[in-house]
Amino acid sequence: MNSFFKYLYHRCVDGESRWYPLLAIYYLTYRCTFRCPYCSNGANQPYHRLPVKAVDAATALEILRRIRRHSEHLVITGGEPLEHADVGEVLRRLPALKFKTVAFTTNGHDLDRHLPEIAAAIDTLVVSLDTLEVRKADAWFGQGDGALTKILTNIEAAAAYRHRRYEIVISAVATPNNIPDLHAVHRYAQERGFQLAVCPELQGVKAERLRHHPDYKAFFNFLVDEKKRGQAIFGSTLYLEHMRDFRAFRCHPFAMLAVDPRGEIFFPCLEIGQMAGNILDHDDLHAVRRAAHKNRVLPAGFGTDNDTGSPNSGTDCRASCHSACALGFSLAIEHPWSAAADTLRSRI
Repeated sequence: MNSFFKYLYHRCVDGESRWYPLLAIYYLTYRCTFRCPYCSNGANQPYHRLPVKAVDAATALEILRRIRRHSEHLVITGGEPLEHADVGEVLRRLPALKFKTVAFTTNGHDLDRHLPEIAAAIDTLVVSLDTLEVRKADAWFGQGDGALTKILTNIEAAAAYRHRRYEIVISAVATPNNIPDLHAVHRYAQERGFQLAVCPELQGVKAERLRHHPDYKAFFNFLVDEKKRGQAIFGSTLYLEHMRDFRAFRCHPFAMLAVDPRGEIFFPCLEIGQMAGNILDHDDLHAVRRAAHKNRVLPAGFGTDNDTGSPNSGTDCRASCHSACALGFSLAIEHPWSAAADTLRSRI
């Protein structure tokens, strides 16, 4: 089933016996030598404290081959995926799997060592950049002096690489300690023609430290205004307003497929973080979903409407989750015209 019909399924049907992911996320490794203070998975554990679990190139590529059977679109992330010992081999062989789009997230520190492979395999290069204040950045990274300078040099090299086919996205995490710095990050991205994506720092799946922070709300008001002006800001205006206000949304977790470094399938989503089998052993996602429901591999209350208690295949994430990824898919499915409205507004 192609992505258009998957979208229609999620919007119109989304029964609990089928799993049609629009996007797959593969954690190539949890390894990361950086010590960013906001780093957290859905259980509020920094990725660098998780077992590395990395597999060799051949196994990683087999996992990706299985993922390709279910999704045309892929995100490779971590940890820091460039710290995987065989990342070069994985990237060199990735184009043969014929994903329609591939995004790759990185802190940018080792980009210079892998630009040829990235240029041949990746459509969207997402580089983390949370501040341009040198001392603050280097302290956050935990790599000693010079880390930010090296990252900025690598971003410039990636932008100038003549054989590239990727667009560059600057990804920033807003925390109570760097919101004023994000205006400079915004200028940096806009001056170079990069898209800027901003999401809140999460403690697990919630952004409690920012929920009532006036500077956070003011910065997202600024992003909304920039978006309305046609600037390269990730997400629709509606998405930015939801992220600003932490509005409730109905999640569609089965629009995504998240897989850990060894092939374990997150169920029902990355944020909840339970596992429902390994994709190397269970290639039928529909069967995986049915078995997980039967075996109750779900938190209490999942799959019911929070107001009525009636069953549904999604979940109302009111006061439960502030995941940018989950919000993005919810709005794309529930409000498909919001992005089109932004495009039309920018041309008027």
